[in-house]
Amino acid sequence: MNIQREGWLGDEYVRVYAANERSRIAQLYDFGTFLPGYELWGSWGFDALCLGRDSKLYVVDWIPLHEGFRRERYPNVEAFTADLSHLHDATSAYEHFQKEVHLMTPIVFGGNPSEKPVMIDQAAHAEVCRFWNSTYVRIKNVGQPGDRANAG
Repeated sequence: MNIQREGWLGDEYVRVYAANERSRIAQLYDFGTFLPGYELWGSWGFDALCLGRDSKLYVVDWIPLHEGFRRERYPNVEAFTADLSHLHDATSAYEHFQKEVHLMTPIVFGGNPSEKPVMIDQAAHAEVCRFWNSTYVRIKNVGQPGDRANAG
């Protein structure tokens, strides 16, 4: 699939990146650092949609982008194909083209889940996600062996 597809599946806004854009977009988010071994396929509401080593499709919170927060969405790519047909081709004429759904303060950092989300452009979303995911990793690693702050 070399065209981005997007639209509503139930209550979730879904975006599936064009196959030829996935690697570039994954680099924007530094996806391989935060979720190694997974291939970024798109976004599913507030989550990243990714393909695992086991050929299953998962959703993982964009923040924190950590394997401990993954949830299986489809047992394989073929099972996703039927839902994919409900999404339309995205073009620059589309109002949400290259934008992502975002909460101003991530829930894991005290954000309010009932806060109204905003649509921000993908470059800004990637920058915010990299910041919060790096912050999450730093906090999670405090007190771990090798932590400089813990060294005496």
